[in-house]
Amino acid sequence: MKTKKRSLCTGLVHVGLASVALLSTACGGNGGASEGHVGSGSLAITAGASAEVAGFQIEVSRGGAVVSSTFVANNASGTGGPAASTLITLAPGNYVVKSTALSAPGQPLPGCSVASGKISVVVGKTAEITLNDRCEVGVGAIDVNAGANFVPELTTVTVQPSTTVSPCERITLDLAATDRDGDPLTVDVAIQPGAPVAVPTTPGADAHSVQASIVLAPQAVGDHTLEVRACDALGCGKLDIPLHVKAGDTSACTAACDDANPCTTDSVTPEGVCQSTQVADGKLCTGGKLHVKLLGLNDFHGQLDTGRVVSGRPVGGAAVLASYLKAAQAGIEDQTIIVHAGDQVGASPPSSALLQDEPSIAFLNVLANGACTSADKMNPACNIVGTLGNHEFDEGSVELLRLLNGGNYVKGPYLEDPYPGARFPYISANVIDSASGATLLRPFVVKRVHGVAVGFIGAVLKDTPTIVTPSGVAGLDFQDEADAINAQIPALHALGVHAIVVNIHQGGFQSSYSGPTRPASMLTSGPEITDIVSRLDDDIDVVVSGHTHAFTNALLSNKNGKQVLVTQAFSASTAYDDIDLLVDPVTGDVTSKVASIVTTFGDAGPGLTPDPAVAQIVAAADARVAPLVNQVFGTTAVTFTRTASAAGESNLGDLIADSQLAAMAGLGAQFAFMNPGGIRADLSPGNLTFGALFTVQPFGNTLVKLDMTGAQITHVLEQQWLGQSSPKILQIAGFDYTWDPSKPVGSRIVEIRLGGVPIDLTKSYAVTCNNFLATGGDGFTGFTAGLNQVGGPVDLDAITEYVEQNTPILPPVANRIRQP
Repeated sequence: MKTKKRSLCTGLVHVGLASVALLSTACGGNGGASEGHVGSGSLAITAGASAEVAGFQIEVSRGGAVVSSTFVANNASGTGGPAASTLITLAPGNYVVKSTALSAPGQPLPGCSVASGKISVVVGKTAEITLNDRCEVGVGAIDVNAGANFVPELTTVTVQPSTTVSPCERITLDLAATDRDGDPLTVDVAIQPGAPVAVPTTPGADAHSVQASIVLAPQAVGDHTLEVRACDALGCGKLDIPLHVKAGDTSACTAACDDANPCTTDSVTPEGVCQSTQVADGKLCTGGKLHVKLLGLNDFHGQLDTGRVVSGRPVGGAAVLASYLKAAQAGIEDQTIIVHAGDQVGASPPSSALLQDEPSIAFLNVLANGACTSADKMNPACNIVGTLGNHEFDEGSVELLRLLNGGNYVKGPYLEDPYPGARFPYISANVIDSASGATLLRPFVVKRVHGVAVGFIGAVLKDTPTIVTPSGVAGLDFQDEADAINAQIPALHALGVHAIVVNIHQGGFQSSYSGPTRPASMLTSGPEITDIVSRLDDDIDVVVSGHTHAFTNALLSNKNGKQVLVTQAFSASTAYDDIDLLVDPVTGDVTSKVASIVTTFGDAGPGLTPDPAVAQIVAAADARVAPLVNQVFGTTAVTFTRTASAAGESNLGDLIADSQLAAMAGLGAQFAFMNPGGIRADLSPGNLTFGALFTVQPFGNTLVKLDMTGAQITHVLEQQWLGQSSPKILQIAGFDYTWDPSKPVGSRIVEIRLGGVPIDLTKSYAVTCNNFLATGGDGFTGFTAGLNQVGGPVDLDAITEYVEQNTPILPPVANRIRQP
């Protein structure tokens, strides 16, 4: 229904020592001023002056003709406030107003000038000018000053849904005003009849706009008036809006007062006023703040099966972890979000890796709620969000996207046909498709917990290309983590999000402890994550981290002193982050944050009853790979471990390097190098099965023979410390060397010996390593200088063949890496 807008037009004049107000009523028309307007205006005059002034002659003229001449007496005993007032009825238009100070009616005060000024009475607006009558005292000049002040005008007034509503139907007003003088403004709303009742307002898009809403109860059937005013210190622009409440259905009365705050109970009074009562403290809210729980995971690495031990007790496995996560959110499932910080897949045991890590995605799909679907991953009610780690790129972006989005692998199907992909979103803000310039994945996702928004931004360490084979990151750019994260903040703010969590695949190290966050507990190392956090936007509250397979539960400060909660829960399903937030439902800000890192013991609590649905996935995966995994290639009575000596050598590293040197001996290899990060598990005494050997070396890298000079080999060994965030001691075979930790980085290699004889820096030698190292992986760019590359077998084939030919496997010759 089209409604007629009514407005009130006012003008205000300060004349000399008199205050003159012009008021036009019943302006009519469409809001513009013209000679054709109907109705009348009024000139309200208030005067005040010193005792010498008997009063003022106020003359109002239009088009040269005097339309009003009025004497206003001064009743004040001295300089001060108003002393008299009168009212002159006028038509809207343009006028000249003169003020003459009088010693008596009709007698101009000697030595005083006549002040004059122009004023326009405009529909819907209020104008104000100041005139000063200057009076001569003794001998001197007459100085006449004139100034103008414009009273504010309402520029936007919208009423939704209509000015005729049903009982309890919510009416929403959007109001905006302007002041051409730039004076501070207030905008307010009141409802009549009777004494005006103020209507609460909330800030709008800028300082001069507000929003208001009102609900009228069934008893309010009839006609009302909304009075809207925009005011500065000297006056107001006003608009009256007729409002009609018709008799009708009252079922909307309770719903109309719902303020969307989950921590209040809302109702409407018989007088039509909405009232809210804070809910009692409990699982939903505390002190009017909403509980939100985050359950954080990192570096799962396909650890479907049990077998891990912490403090002599069994820990982890997907089904045990799932049981813990379900127990942690029991009763508050709709307030809980599961967050993982990358490396969910890759470097995985055979039960996951041999099936392209599809079971590790299926495990999380079991934990996903009904709002998570392959077709609607960004649904704000979906309870899981993940991000990318460096290992998600092991087989390149094409395979990564297949794993996330679904579709059978070329050697599939495996457990599901067709494979559906992840039912939940993966996000990453700093991985860019080089061709398009767009992010490879959506940079963020917004979740809603009982209507309250919580934003999540994903990121992976920018140095991913240095720890992944070039083919894995081909066509991708990796941006600075903090810059990419902060770039998403404006978009989240535009969506009204102020509670923000970062899940990032980068981390640090900290001494572990039990229980809630200790404010004074800091990282022992981890300059990368510390630098990233220091540069994050103030609206970021929590960082769920990963990559270093360590413990973190600390409050780190950004550059402005804002404390950010940073967590990390070891790796491989052995623990999880239990994070509790309190979020203000009105402002959307996090008001409290605390975490505990919980170990997933299999012999107590939830670990005693592994989740049956996840256990079924694990059993199916184990059965599918069993024929290959259980194949025995040899035996050993030795425990082969990744634990290194003080010099950096491990017996498992020696075994792997020996196997690779033997595999490439036919091509003349003399030196062998193995990157320690590629050794993913230890070997226990007993049968050496394909599954055990695969778990040690799951990447499927191929061996390469290349020619390098003695100087180039020396440079590669110096790179174990040069430019590394922490030392990466290569495991070796075929030679030995001595290094001195007291010497500066870049000059630590003392001597390299081949067959007990120091190598010649100018001579060329045959070197073998895997293709990851050969392309400069882990920062060992020195290998890229090698010449005459020749490919060899897969590293896993090399060790299985070595074990088969040399069983039982004995302890390798040690002391290859020495210190003085």
